[in-house]
Amino acid sequence: MHSTLDIGIAEVAPQLDAARDELHRQGWTVLLPQALEPGVRATLAQFGAIVPQYNGQDTWEVKAKPGFEKVPYSQSRNGIGPHTEVPVGAPPPRYLALHCHRQARCGQGHTRLADGVAFCSSLDPELQRFVRETPVTFAATLAPGATPRQTLTVPIMGSDGGRPVFRFSYNQFLYGDVNPSEAALDDASARPDANAPLVRLATLAAAYFESHAVPVLIPDGHLLIWDNHRLIHSRSAFSDPERHLTRYWLQTAH
Repeated sequence: MHSTLDIGIAEVAPQLDAARDELHRQGWTVLLPQALEPGVRATLAQFGAIVPQYNGQDTWEVKAKPGFEKVPYSQSRNGIGPHTEVPVGAPPPRYLALHCHRQARCGQGHTRLADGVAFCSSLDPELQRFVRETPVTFAATLAPGATPRQTLTVPIMGSDGGRPVFRFSYNQFLYGDVNPSEAALDDASARPDANAPLVRLATLAAAYFESHAVPVLIPDGHLLIWDNHRLIHSRSAFSDPERHLTRYWLQTAH
């Protein structure tokens, strides 16, 4: 005899099959509210295992909070430059999911997605060698100015189980941390050398985004999921303080 949960998943199976196909083809997909009726966690379990985030919890509330008005951070209303999630992960989560409770009513706050592997292929030969062969020390704090700090030194383009894994952080390459503090942003003496490889990559990624990124404004009740090993993402600034999404990290066996 099937449980209620089993019946729920069975009923949305065709939608999940189509979503998996789209996720494989383009690297991202949006799940309709009907696909989440068995429960967000039950639906996400069809894509991977939910894993803990920087705060040790398996969810993170993406909602503006006081204290982050001047930094590019998930709990601010500011834009966030191109990046992959958890570049300090070994490996990073395979998929990133955002469940939208209330999208910004100002029409902004888009999640922008672009193919990071394709971006690497667009680079000149020197930078292509750099991303594949040169170890880079990635660093991430839970929040701007917080401690402790997680680090990992690996090439930007690596692999996991034979699959490519692309790590990238505009903030890291310009300011030294995935979540830079106000001091790091304001420190004029730390302005990077425009010819340094990491700075060049940050600048080129920003330009690539302007030409190739797909902006997604997730409707209320919908869930956006994408391949974090393949895509880089960013967020546009917004003014509505009530914007609220829940973030999940998913890991797969390979």
